[in-house]
Amino acid sequence: MADRKWSDPVTVEQMYGDWDWEAAVAAVDRSLDPRPSSSIFDALESLGVGPNDRVLDIGGRDGHHGLLMAERFGCRVVSVDPAPANIQDGEKTVAEHEHGHLITLALGTIEQIPADDGAFTLVFSRDMFAHVADADVALAECARVLAANGVMVLHQVFATDLLEPIEAEQVFGHTAAVPERFSVDGFEQAARTAGFTIEDVEVLGSEWYEASQEAGTAPNYLLQVSRLRRAQDALIAEIGEVAYRVVYGNALWSINQMLGKLESRIYVLRRS
Repeated sequence: MADRKWSDPVTVEQMYGDWDWEAAVAAVDRSLDPRPSSSIFDALESLGVGPNDRVLDIGGRDGHHGLLMAERFGCRVVSVDPAPANIQDGEKTVAEHEHGHLITLALGTIEQIPADDGAFTLVFSRDMFAHVADADVALAECARVLAANGVMVLHQVFATDLLEPIEAEQVFGHTAAVPERFSVDGFEQAARTAGFTIEDVEVLGSEWYEASQEAGTAPNYLLQVSRLRRAQDALIAEIGEVAYRVVYGNALWSINQMLGKLESRIYVLRRS
């Protein structure tokens, strides 16, 4: 959503004029009923995903989202991730889960997916495309493993015109993100080049973060940044430089989404 532009600044008289501060704050404090992050699975439900489907969760980490899909839709899921630690973490959870028999964990990357051509009816990608070095190669590989007329559901964060270069440098540098992946036009062109038709785009903006803040399931990212900046040397000594940078980058990432400098989107891509 584009920000409204004002050509003139608020005057002192207006700022301290005849309007009700408490009423204004109360209006802002009303919930807008934001959708939680689990709403991404509504897109799969609208596509009719079911027990007959074989789903690839690319960048699936420890298989958490694969288990949620198996539980909700009864589909078989192959969760592929490039980090051995994620696969190891997921093995015990998958083995103990009621629907774990529907999940296979595999080591691999989006550029080289360990699967045959046309092996899946759906490719699921949540919040991992920022790490991809070559979008053309990655999306072409996703198209390769999809069956004819298969679908890719991809969630990713993109930059808006409000994100300043120095802010982008900080956020991307601390989160292993590739700056080129934050261009909407660049992503959509890469999707078309890979042979996808853009069937639907849902701009979520900051909804997921609003929902997590209202539910109390996410930390106070602004408070985190304040502490990270104020106690930088002490925290680096305590937790290490890499951990410090990742936590700092994650907090900046989250705040910039709530400020509208980054926006979350869900794409439904159909293999042409």
